[in-house]
Amino acid sequence: MKKRGIFLLLSFAGLVAIGFFLFPELPTPNLPAGDLDRDITQKESENPSLPKQRLISARPEIGQTKKLSSSRIAKPDLAPHYRDEEEKEELVEERAEAEEEAREQAEEDAENLEYDEDEEKGEALEPKEKEALNQFLAQLTPENWRQTRAKLLSAYKDGSITRKPYVENEFWSKVGEVGGQEVANELLNDSDPAFTKILGGWGKTDPQSLFDYFSKLDLKASKIQNYLDQTHNRELHFIDQFSSGLIDGLLDADKVEEMENDQLNNISEVVDYFVETDPMKGESLMREFTERVIQDRDLDGLKKWVSEQGEPELQAATVQRVIESGAFDEDPLEAVEFAHSLSSDKAKRTGLSSAYARLASGMNGHDPNLTAQELNAMQNGFDRDFALNGFAHGLVHSDPDAALQWANSISNDNFRKVVTKNISKRIKLERPEKKPDQQ
Repeated sequence: MKKRGIFLLLSFAGLVAIGFFLFPELPTPNLPAGDLDRDITQKESENPSLPKQRLISARPEIGQTKKLSSSRIAKPDLAPHYRDEEEKEELVEERAEAEEEAREQAEEDAENLEYDEDEEKGEALEPKEKEALNQFLAQLTPENWRQTRAKLLSAYKDGSITRKPYVENEFWSKVGEVGGQEVANELLNDSDPAFTKILGGWGKTDPQSLFDYFSKLDLKASKIQNYLDQTHNRELHFIDQFSSGLIDGLLDADKVEEMENDQLNNISEVVDYFVETDPMKGESLMREFTERVIQDRDLDGLKKWVSEQGEPELQAATVQRVIESGAFDEDPLEAVEFAHSLSSDKAKRTGLSSAYARLASGMNGHDPNLTAQELNAMQNGFDRDFALNGFAHGLVHSDPDAALQWANSISNDNFRKVVTKNISKRIKLERPEKKPDQQ
């Protein structure tokens, strides 16, 4: 993301107001304390801490000012090297899966934000509950967080604190603040779903450490793959939670209401670094940054900002979050037109998937049956496959069987396998009583 891209945003919107930032949502909103219950009886009396390790990194130090000097970043060899055609084909398949997962996760996140604003801000807590929660949080250390976790569960049972998403978010954020990488390693080793929930607090307290960890993160490592399998997490969602914690840390989210120029420069440099060294992570960071600046922005300005992003990853990230934010919801068909207008094929694909997901949900009274007729009339190919991807994901909540049927009509074999796999996973997680008819 070139710096002019950031300042284009400022030119049409002025200084961007940053409000309250949400931590990663719970996998099961109706049972917000589920992860608190994990392994209490087994480990509450143990000392959970691991030997503190410092990741030695060649990456630049963020330091107190959180500045990343691009002159200190070693530039990698960006030329692709393929051992053989099979490896090249694998990379193509991985990229297709990454693009599809990123889009579907954004749609799922938007659908799962069911908590009202007052509850997210903690205003739904009674004064005594707030006081009790603050007492719990004040006691947290890297050594006793498991015992505190058990005490909080007891407080739920005796009614002194009510189970709420706000309580969960505050607890895990505090665990991340005091525990950082030490507790993160422990949770990862245990395949504990709470691993990703502490990233916001970790990033707020020590963004440099989170940056170093994220830089070295290898999604294909056996420990990471085991975690994803055990928690039914998806790779792109997993990466976005890291990006969210890092962006909030760079923004000093709890302390400022406006982003200063130096903060924008820092984010720009971090995103540019990852776009060059690991495009998947760079795109993820741009998605999370975009999510924080698009609220209440002028649609024409947002469209201009998306269109002027030079790198395909950045254009894809911005168009995805802009469409998923509801910027086009007054006229959802306009989102399809805008996606077709983009210069990057990658951004066009992402935009089509996001736009057709909104159409499938019946946005602003749109009849999904009309879109279904349009899709049936389209010729097989690139446009239809990515439109089908979005349409299928948009139907998961309302009609999971139809979602799988539409996904199975994707013409590209590899892409069809990716989409049906992820839709089946979503159905299993969100509607466990409803087993997919097709895999």
